[in-house]
Amino acid sequence: MKFSHLFRKPTLLIVTFLTATVFAETVPTTSQVKLKSYTYDGSTLSGQIYIQNIAYTKVVTVIYSDASSNWNNNGNTIAASYTNGISGTNYEYWNFTGPVSSINAFYIKYDVSGNTYYDNNNNANYQVTKTSTTTTTSTATATTTTKTSTPTSTGVPSNFPTGNSTISTWLKSQIGISRYAMLRNINPAGSAVGFIAASLSTANPDYYYAWTRDSALTSYVIANDYNSTLAGNSTILQIMKDYVTFSVKSQSVSTACNCLGEPKFNPDGSSYTGAWGRPQNDGPAERATTFILFADSYLKQTGDASYVTGTLKPAIFKDLDYVVNTWTNGCFDLWEEVNGVHFYTLMVMRKGLIRGANFATRNGDSTRASTYTNTAASIKTKMDSFWSSGNNYIAVSQSVTGGVSKAGYDVANIIAANVGSLQDGVYTPGSDRILATAVAVEAKFASLYGVNSNLPGYLGNSIGRYPEDTYNGNGNSQGNPWFLATNAYAELYYRAIREWYDNGGVTVNSVNLPFFKKFDSSAASGTTYTVGTTAFNTMVSNVAAAADKFFSTVKFHAYTNGSMSEQFGRNDGLCTGARDLTWSHASLISAALAKAGTPSV
Repeated sequence: MKFSHLFRKPTLLIVTFLTATVFAETVPTTSQVKLKSYTYDGSTLSGQIYIQNIAYTKVVTVIYSDASSNWNNNGNTIAASYTNGISGTNYEYWNFTGPVSSINAFYIKYDVSGNTYYDNNNNANYQVTKTSTTTTTSTATATTTTKTSTPTSTGVPSNFPTGNSTISTWLKSQIGISRYAMLRNINPAGSAVGFIAASLSTANPDYYYAWTRDSALTSYVIANDYNSTLAGNSTILQIMKDYVTFSVKSQSVSTACNCLGEPKFNPDGSSYTGAWGRPQNDGPAERATTFILFADSYLKQTGDASYVTGTLKPAIFKDLDYVVNTWTNGCFDLWEEVNGVHFYTLMVMRKGLIRGANFATRNGDSTRASTYTNTAASIKTKMDSFWSSGNNYIAVSQSVTGGVSKAGYDVANIIAANVGSLQDGVYTPGSDRILATAVAVEAKFASLYGVNSNLPGYLGNSIGRYPEDTYNGNGNSQGNPWFLATNAYAELYYRAIREWYDNGGVTVNSVNLPFFKKFDSSAASGTTYTVGTTAFNTMVSNVAAAADKFFSTVKFHAYTNGSMSEQFGRNDGLCTGARDLTWSHASLISAALAKAGTPSV
């Protein structure tokens, strides 16, 4: 399969679909459709809408008049697209954006199940001027009368920090390189359809297997592409369908653990039967979350409900039912080395269940929706117990019954915030406890590795998995920094910045104070950074500069051709371990999207 046509314009790979970060809020329970907020900058109209989830298939359209009040027979339209469900409610967020050279007013139309509902601002329509983000509080009127929209992207907040221009330029080319390397590891010659190799390395070390976790996280990056900048791309669509085919088969193949938590599979699709840390119960949750994103994007673009309901839905429910039944059990961790209960695993389980509850509701399965929602709430309670107030960080594991002995500082919790959080403020990248944990974990690595000594001003600390690590990429001696771990810090910082923009700012408290002190020496508990102020702009610019130092570290230690292995030496900084680890490249793409202000959903 040839991928070259996907990389002719690497800049396209930076601009992608964006979910506006939101927190718990009251939904308009008396309205089927209601505008939440909008922005018009003179050329682009963007916004977010509350939509009551009446049925799975629905179309939401923004209709506007130009500056001369010409509605063009209601032909001036912008299609809105599903973003995410709102936890604990029967409502969803839908986003819209489109080029509009001139505008006077707009209203919203919601078509579902043969009915049409409107938000026309109490018959006044929404009157528009060139403006910053406007949040609406009006009550929508709903009237009834009698295709699925393609995905769109929301605009990046004005004044979102651009960071280091050298890194921005580098990423324009590196994203294309990483995307090619990632896709090259999918469907290699002689493998079963949909096989995603962790690496093409077959010896010293042998990573020529499809890990459920790695495959799901990589495919989520690809599904996000299909949901945004590469919507409609037939090659990307086929890759996703191939992944589904391989995964569905793996759900029923005989495994050593006789469970869905089997960690890895051979190139022919059979399960690996050698000694290994099993089960690993994060995999089914991550796979279900990827399937849901793909299902929603596929249905919008093709209208093919039969594939969603006949192939994806049973697989999603199979994985999430397994999560419901096993989440309290011990399993092996993200790094396959510790048997216990893990914060990372609980995070991705909760995300899968909450997304799954919304998916179940839209597919008429209220029983599963309720079960998933209730289980996610129980998981949240358990997650809170990982917080160590005395040490001001989130511990990585509990109830450990075997494996590596750790103090509890682990980059897995940073990755959890990037890939396992939702837009509800629960352990999101910009939340207090995650920020505090980021400081604590980085501090452990700052003095651990030789490559972190006497750093030039443009480089950030190299980040490994956890301080006690002894895996060197092909045996045991001393652990090294990992590319994906260092990328995780860059992504976390930029995701946090985006979160603060969407939340109108951030306030310093005793928990997150160590983080903000790194970027503002005058920060103190009670300090508030409000979007639009000089203090806020200065603070986020400093955070962005720090994020780009992590990117600079990745650039410095990667090969000059953009190749990235699993690790790089703790003292010599040279690439080591599995060559072109698929997850290394996928993590780079995710981090770059966050830098652009458009993190994956």
